[in-house]
Amino acid sequence: MKIAITGLTGFLGHYVAKKLFERDVHIQSLIRDSSNVLHLQDYQKKITFHKGDLTNKENLKQFMQGADVVIHMAYERQGATFHEAANKDIKRFVESNLLGSIELLDTSKQSGIKQFIFISSCAVYGHIFPHIKLDELHPLMPDSNYGAYKASAEAFCHAYHLSNAFNMTIFRPVGIYGINPHLAHSAWYNIAKDIKHGTDAEVSGGGKIVSAEDVAKAICQSINNKDAFGKAYNLVDFYVDNLSIAHMVKETCGSGSNIRGTPRKPIHTIDNTQSIALGVKYAGADGLKQYIRELINRI
Repeated sequence: MKIAITGLTGFLGHYVAKKLFERDVHIQSLIRDSSNVLHLQDYQKKITFHKGDLTNKENLKQFMQGADVVIHMAYERQGATFHEAANKDIKRFVESNLLGSIELLDTSKQSGIKQFIFISSCAVYGHIFPHIKLDELHPLMPDSNYGAYKASAEAFCHAYHLSNAFNMTIFRPVGIYGINPHLAHSAWYNIAKDIKHGTDAEVSGGGKIVSAEDVAKAICQSINNKDAFGKAYNLVDFYVDNLSIAHMVKETCGSGSNIRGTPRKPIHTIDNTQSIALGVKYAGADGLKQYIRELINRI
C-alpha cells in the first residue's frame, strides 16, 4: 500500500512515520524546499520525498501518483504558533492552508485515492453549548481563525465523501504532547527545564491533552478501516493543569524549586467514546508520567 502524507516532517508526522514504518506500506511525503528531514532518517527506506506546494496542482499529481490513501497533516505557519499564523496575514493563511487543502482534495479525487484522512482540531468547536453533549455531533462554531480553517476544511472533506469521490476520516485532537524532534518545542519544556535546574517557578493554565503516540495509533487504525469511513473522531485523554505538571517534574527529579500557582479546572468535557470504539487505548496518567521522565532525562 502507498500512503501520501503532507506534514510528515512536523512533530506529529514523526510519530506517524514511526508507526507506519512497522507496517507493509510505502510513504510518499510532500515537503517544502526548507523542510528538515534528518529526524526521519531511521524511516527513510520506506519514504519517497516529493518537493512541492499544496497550491501547485502538478506537484500534487506527482506526489499522489499510485497512492491509495492520503493523510493531510500539513499546516503552514512559518514558525508562528497555530493561532498566531492564522491571525498574522489572513489572505496568505487562507491561500496556503484552506485553498491548498481544497486543491489536495480535488487532486485526490482525480488521482483515484480511496481514503482521505484529515487531521483537524478540537478548535472547530469554539463556542460550546452548555446543554449539548460535546461529542462529534456538537455544532461547529469556531471562535478563532485557526478553528475556522479546520472547520472549513472538514466541510469540504464531507462534501467530497458524500459525493462518492472517496472515503474520508477526520480526527480532532486536543493539545498533543510528546518528545518533539526539536526538544525545546516539547510540551512543558520550559517548566521542566526551570524546575530541573532548581529555579523557582510560578505556573498557571492547563488544558486537555492527548499523547502524540495515541494520535498516531488512531490514524493508523483508521487506514483502510471501513468502520472509520465518513466519521470524525475526538482525540482526548484527560485534562491536566500546569501546576500538577510542575509538581510532577519536581517530584521526578528531586528539585528544590519552590512552585507557586493556582490549579485551573476544566470547563467542558469532550466525549471520546467514538475513538475508544475505534480501538484507541489512551496513555492516561501513567503515559504522562513516563513522558515527563523522558523529557527530564533529555534536558
